Amino acid sequence: MKKDIVLFGIQGSGKWTQADLLLEKMSEYQYFEPGNILRALKSNDNVLWEHIRDSIKEWKMVDDAVVFGLFDIYLHLLEDNQYMLVDWFLRTENQLYYFLNEMYVNKRDFIGIYFDFPKEKAIERLLARAKKEWRDDDNIKSIETRLSIYEEQTLPVIEYLKNKWKLIVVDANGWIEEVFADTMSKLKEKDLL
Repeated sequence: MKKDIVLFGIQGSGKWTQADLLLEKMSEYQYFEPGNILRALKSNDNVLWEHIRDSIKEWKMVDDAVVFGLFDIYLHLLEDNQYMLVDWFLRTENQLYYFLNEMYVNKRDFIGIYFDFPKEKAIERLLARAKKEWRDDDNIKSIETRLSIYEEQTLPVIEYLKNKWKLIVVDANGWIEEVFADTMSKLKEKDLL
């Protein structure tokens, strides 16, 4: 039986790459990633971008009200035979409680996938990517800030879902193809494909 899927993983774990691969195989899933939507606002002069600009630049959490509004619109535009692949959301306990309530009210079920990846390797990967892409915002200070926010605010969400048996754990410390094969195998075990 299909369910909505929520992705988790430390920055640099390859979560976005795995999301792309999942979407190629699972056509009935629609991708909800508020980060991309919010960054798209940058190209136009608007009050919403002005409101979130500093949070985005400083890698802070965007106001829940903004993210909840986007999710609410997205959820209500889905057709009956469509499912969500959710990323860059449920990053705080407040977002988790909101999401759980929306799932209950809309009679939807979900499973989380946690891409488990060592922090040290995540830092290496993020620094290498910054150097390759000439990104000024990806320096050791900004990376450490983002990872500390992840540890403080997102890890408790992951632990909660793990304790509720709502989480599949995938070892992300391998080749892209290996991680994807393991993900698909675990989804099949749960009868989600």
